[in-house]
Amino acid sequence: MEKYKVLSEVADKLKALDNEVKLKILALLVEEGAKSITDISKDLNINFSTAHKYLEQLEKAKLVTSKQVADNRLKRLFYVKDFGVDLSPAGIANLLAGTKKKEKTSFKVINEHGEVVNFDEKLFAQKYLKRGLPRGLISYALSCILEQSYDGITLIELRELFQKALENRAESINDVLDQLDEAQRHKRTFQHLLAVVHPEALEQHARGDIFIKHLRRPTLLNFVHDMRGIYLHSVTGKKVENIKEFSNQLTAAIKKSSSFVKGVHAFDSLNFMIAPLVKNMPARDLNSNLKALFTSLDKLNIPIFISVDAGSPKYTKFMSPTYFAGKTPASQAYSHYQEEANLALSEILKIFKENKFENISLIYKIWNKKFNEKDVSGLKNIYLANMLPDWQALNASYVGEFSRFDGVWKKWLGTVRCGEIQDIVLNLPRLALKAKTENEFFKELKILMQQAIGYVHNLSELAIGEFLRKYDTHFKSVQRGYWNYVPSDDFKYSISVTGLNDTVKILSGKPIEKNEKLAKKILKFCNDVLQPNSKRPLFRVLLKEDTTKVIANRFHFLDSKNYKTNIKEYSPGIGGDLQIQLGLHELLPGGHCSFVPRKELKSALKKNFGLIKLI
Repeated sequence: MEKYKVLSEVADKLKALDNEVKLKILALLVEEGAKSITDISKDLNINFSTAHKYLEQLEKAKLVTSKQVADNRLKRLFYVKDFGVDLSPAGIANLLAGTKKKEKTSFKVINEHGEVVNFDEKLFAQKYLKRGLPRGLISYALSCILEQSYDGITLIELRELFQKALENRAESINDVLDQLDEAQRHKRTFQHLLAVVHPEALEQHARGDIFIKHLRRPTLLNFVHDMRGIYLHSVTGKKVENIKEFSNQLTAAIKKSSSFVKGVHAFDSLNFMIAPLVKNMPARDLNSNLKALFTSLDKLNIPIFISVDAGSPKYTKFMSPTYFAGKTPASQAYSHYQEEANLALSEILKIFKENKFENISLIYKIWNKKFNEKDVSGLKNIYLANMLPDWQALNASYVGEFSRFDGVWKKWLGTVRCGEIQDIVLNLPRLALKAKTENEFFKELKILMQQAIGYVHNLSELAIGEFLRKYDTHFKSVQRGYWNYVPSDDFKYSISVTGLNDTVKILSGKPIEKNEKLAKKILKFCNDVLQPNSKRPLFRVLLKEDTTKVIANRFHFLDSKNYKTNIKEYSPGIGGDLQIQLGLHELLPGGHCSFVPRKELKSALKKNFGLIKLI
């Protein structure tokens, strides 16, 4: 029967273990790690040809694997694979049901992407198993580090603890560690660059002075797509003629950029960008087309933020869907499509009220002082971006609470086709705990920030070079043959703060609501240090808020062991009183977000906030 086909692979494994010698070979590899055919034949006192034949059979059954290595001479090493054959009634039932026994996890880790995930023991061990480390030693070392684990520990820390446990257990693992180091030397990663140029950065990361969010191969953490560029050029080489084709292009843009964007995607000003394509279109047809677009994007299973403009954005007076040279005629500017944009906004809100999208969040950008709260009532997963304060400049593209891109240095074009490639979070409370005076705190803060800027500067060189070398960011264009979808000079780098409320409390003995002046002083000081690097092309570093609770918890866990403090936990981000949070958004140009209960929306609207999420 069809359902029993799954058992054929199990049968192949059992057939491959049909004699005692094969079982001895497998046991030898489990106990002592990688071995050559010559080594195995000597250790088990069997013929070379017999060992070779049996190893071939074991490899065919996926019980072992092999690779060629150069050690004075070329030789083939065999490694045991991490397999399991469970022939208990429950095991057979799971096989027939197409399920696997779920690994139990007791804590969460932060991986190299800065993501919080459940610890996967099998995945963690695979890296060492592939290089020939005996499974028994792996199990021993894992049992040691699991005793020292906690929620929020990083993979780097776990691997360091793992290595120490191995070194204490057996000297024979040095060869395996050398192989790992050799493999790492050939990787073009942020972690490797820092290990060579700034080893102190990884030490600070491990100690908890800072948290470097992304240590893997350079990819974009967050990215704002250029819908006007897609309308002008396309990404598939096909000219956009209508809303349906435009929708297909947006979906294609995400798929094509998924190789170099590993974080969150965003589309800004959707209702104005589609306005020229929906002129004279009935509301019913517009609704149908937009719903199809959102459904298509949601099925990609990628986090996406879509911004819509309520009112008249400043840029619409001089930006045109198609006009390039000279001053844009009023009849061709986006402001000419205000009526179509308003209709599109109305239909978008209606669709989001009537449908639930798992992966799409809506950002409602307020450009009109007559904002009506009823417009966003009934909407879930909704953000409000207040574009009215003077500090918001011409425009700003928000990627939710993760990042903010403004056009100060490049006007409107600086708010789209932009990506964030690195973010370093500062442990502000630790600086306060170590400092004896406020002046000493600011002195140490400046040193730490300058170090972080230095790290980012070196990372930027690798990031730009790696993008040019590895990723093809040129898409087809109906205008010029091709166009660069991700210009490297539009990358943004961030320095983030967390625990500001706790820092104020440690330094002054007062919560942030009773010492707002000190909170502003700290953020202004950070911006002053960053100022020379905040606007120049190729290297823009902006201050932002980090609201990741697990990072704040990690900082607190490490600080509570080494410093005397009565604070039970650190507040993620700037923390503290909501009204004070809203007033500090201006000082976080790289990104900020406060979470506001709907019943407090009226009072929040009286402040010059930047971005809030309604909860």
